[in-house]
Amino acid sequence: MTTDTTVGPDPDSGWSRECVTVRDALVMPPTESAMIQACGVRGADGWVGHAATWRGRRPMMVPPETAPRPAARLEGRYMWCGQLWAHFGHFLCESMARIWGLAEAGRLDGLIFIAKRPGRIERLKGWQKEFLDLLGIDLPVIVVSAPTEVAELVVPGQGFGLGRIDRATPEFRAFFHDRFCRDVAAEGPKKLYLSRSALGGLEGSVILEERLEARLSAAGYEIFHPQKHTVAEQVAHYRAATHVLGLDGSAFHMFGFVARADQKAAVILRRNSTVPNGLVHQIEAFSGRRPDVIAHVVADWVPRHKGRAGRYSFGQLDMAAVAAELQELGYIDNAADWTVPRFREVKSAIEGFGAAKDLQFMRKLRKPGMPAVEGLQTDAA
Repeated sequence: MTTDTTVGPDPDSGWSRECVTVRDALVMPPTESAMIQACGVRGADGWVGHAATWRGRRPMMVPPETAPRPAARLEGRYMWCGQLWAHFGHFLCESMARIWGLAEAGRLDGLIFIAKRPGRIERLKGWQKEFLDLLGIDLPVIVVSAPTEVAELVVPGQGFGLGRIDRATPEFRAFFHDRFCRDVAAEGPKKLYLSRSALGGLEGSVILEERLEARLSAAGYEIFHPQKHTVAEQVAHYRAATHVLGLDGSAFHMFGFVARADQKAAVILRRNSTVPNGLVHQIEAFSGRRPDVIAHVVADWVPRHKGRAGRYSFGQLDMAAVAAELQELGYIDNAADWTVPRFREVKSAIEGFGAAKDLQFMRKLRKPGMPAVEGLQTDAA
């Protein structure tokens, strides 16, 4: 019976947990930048559904209308890894979604990626190479930029990603538990705040994050900027911490790979969105403990050209409510010392940022009763 690859990947069963081998496979990179792209793998029997990446209920890779003629041929045995993202979080969730197949693939001559953005990526960045090194992978990596025939291609299913697969398959979790950062020892402070304040703002954050950082620093937290550290240093800090706080973002995907049940972790929402669900599900699946979710975004300040809360928006936090919940959950003991920024300070901060970046923002209040995270009901602002 053939597995149905026309439905999205499932962490418990189906093609996401399978490896197939395709002989004389045609690897087809995308020719245009888009959310959904015509690219992937074709074999003698046609489109190879196991090779497509899905996000939620939608495939991000669809068959080209016609099969392109191969511009080159690779002899040997390779493993398909999908699209290579430059973005940190998408690299972890989607470019690594098939790396678990190494546990089943046997002898290989290398790994094959195609670029997400045509013409932009030809090789791994330094931190991406380090990530693979920390998984014990020393195989050659080829980023295919033109249609290429491969003599033998091992195609693992999508074992991780965004949407229903965000908890990862048992095979994917086992691969990371067994191999990721085996020799990286815990080193760092007991209390850690994962900051976004040094990202330059264009990746989104909360308004006046520096106020949040100042109060947490006074409560004994190290303000940690993951992008300023090597992957090994990030993991060392995550392993050493007993308490991990941070705004929802990609850093929690890295933490999720090494999180433990004896750690207290809390995700502070920076937007009214279901996107953080993936972080929560991943951490719970890998560690066995659901992280706390601090959901007190009273409004989203959204770039006008975007129109809705998302990656580039700025959340306006009810700082008093954040502090009260952090104290109740045992992360701080000084909620009464926190001061709430006045609205004019909030407005001045976002207007100043907008002027510096040539952006205009509009304020969107959270609707009464709107759940910010799956299964979590929050009070009206």
